[in-house]
Amino acid sequence: MNILSVLSPNISFYTTAFYVGVYSPLAGIIFLVLRYYYRRKNSILSSAPLIPTKNFWISYFGLVPPPDENETVDELSKFLISVGQDTQQSPLSVSWSIFGTPLVIVNSLKGIKDVLVYGQVKSKVQGRPSNVQRGNLIRLIQNHVFGGENINNSTGEGWRWRRHVLLPPFQPRQLVPNLLPYVVKRAHELLDTFGKASDQGTALELDGVFQDLTMDVINFYLYGRSDLNYELVGGKENLKHMHHKLGLGFQSLEAWFPFGINKTKWAQRAFGPSREHLKEFVKDSIVLAVEKQAEYKSDGQEFQSVTAAALSSGKYHEDQFDLINDLLSLTFAGYDTTAHTLAFCFSELARNPALQEELFLQVRAVLGPPPVLPESITADKLAKMPLVSAVYRETLRKYPAVAFIPAHVNYDTNVDGVVVPAESEIWCNLRGIQMNPNIFPNPDKFDPSRWIRPGDTNDTLGGFDSMAADHTRESPIVTPDQQYNFPDLSFTLGPHSCLGKNMVILELRTTIACTINEFTCSLKEGSVIDTKIVLTTKPRYGVWANFKRRSEIRI
Repeated sequence: MNILSVLSPNISFYTTAFYVGVYSPLAGIIFLVLRYYYRRKNSILSSAPLIPTKNFWISYFGLVPPPDENETVDELSKFLISVGQDTQQSPLSVSWSIFGTPLVIVNSLKGIKDVLVYGQVKSKVQGRPSNVQRGNLIRLIQNHVFGGENINNSTGEGWRWRRHVLLPPFQPRQLVPNLLPYVVKRAHELLDTFGKASDQGTALELDGVFQDLTMDVINFYLYGRSDLNYELVGGKENLKHMHHKLGLGFQSLEAWFPFGINKTKWAQRAFGPSREHLKEFVKDSIVLAVEKQAEYKSDGQEFQSVTAAALSSGKYHEDQFDLINDLLSLTFAGYDTTAHTLAFCFSELARNPALQEELFLQVRAVLGPPPVLPESITADKLAKMPLVSAVYRETLRKYPAVAFIPAHVNYDTNVDGVVVPAESEIWCNLRGIQMNPNIFPNPDKFDPSRWIRPGDTNDTLGGFDSMAADHTRESPIVTPDQQYNFPDLSFTLGPHSCLGKNMVILELRTTIACTINEFTCSLKEGSVIDTKIVLTTKPRYGVWANFKRRSEIRI
């Protein structure tokens, strides 16, 4: 028998396998290259300016660079600021991924409004999604990390009914009277912490201190009480660490593994256990919130907590799966962002004694000398201290908790005169536009006077947001002479504006005013203040500060 006749079938098989092994990847590469050039050359964005970056993740995939523990410079902030300050990149610029999908960075205020306000307005066509929606990747990973849909990753009707149910408790007329007494009480406990540090001459790391404060405020308003079962999460002090571990899911490489591998316990080992502990804590807190509401006599229209209001709607199923996810997502979204803002705020005050003194004189004139009775601090008084509001607004400008807002384009959308095609991904560049010298001269300078309106007028809501449904009305003109008209981009704009905005404002105002009324602060010797983006903008090295009691009145 001819040996070739025996081997020829095997030779044919191996030859075929060889060609398939070699040419299939090659065919795939050719397909990607052709699609890339076809999409780029035929796109209505083909002539748009290119984003000047050498970053691998942004250039080739249109993705946020993963956090680098060895990084010593905030490269992402540096990149966003450089793009936002480059007039050639306005109103937008583009990076083309290897798949031919454009990443569009929007660098003008009008463009950002077109995306967040007009782009996300509910379509008049039944069943048709809005022109723009939350970014696909962030929704996907958030759904994975939280184990289901929630207020911060849903779209369409799934988002709309949640927003309708959860919005009323965050309106100022409900939130302020229900939450202000607790915020003042908790602020006075914070003053005790500062007083002890002052007496002992020790510095405090403020980011951690303010995370504890913010966590208490959020939990109190979500559940209407402070006596929650913290043992379920290893103690009250451990609650913020549990949330931090949950956040590791957003940085997990295993979270992107295909074929269901990302849903295994192994793949979720970094964050899965924390998520389950936190959900047990939320589930138990819901029970306590119901008990608290039962003790409160009302006409059925007033509620002691966000949980009670949500349950009264009848929209949540008996298994409370969606409610647990919504409440957990609200806590996760707010516990560190407000704390980072306060930490950065006091880092700037600590470096500016003259500003501290100016702020002190205004606060003391309204609150009076300590001890200040908690019940004497009202929303009206807080609204009479415009410099307090200017200080936190300037902090949010220079250190935005959210560096950019991702969005996905469903249908061709006009963005500041440029049509952005469907299937594009967008980054609304908050970090860059808020450091644009054409809007904010000398942007590196911390200057609260930018936000002081002539006459220091306050609106009827005392500076809180009515969260009105009409998001498409014309906004005031923003110029270097009218910087105070610049919107609160850190809370986003339009239909998806931050639910907790008024709660944040209340905590910021109260904490800043009460602290400055009794203490001066200075940075610990050798402190370095820098930013680092890990989901949110945080102090890279923390904020270490010394507090000293005010010993005399200088009114």
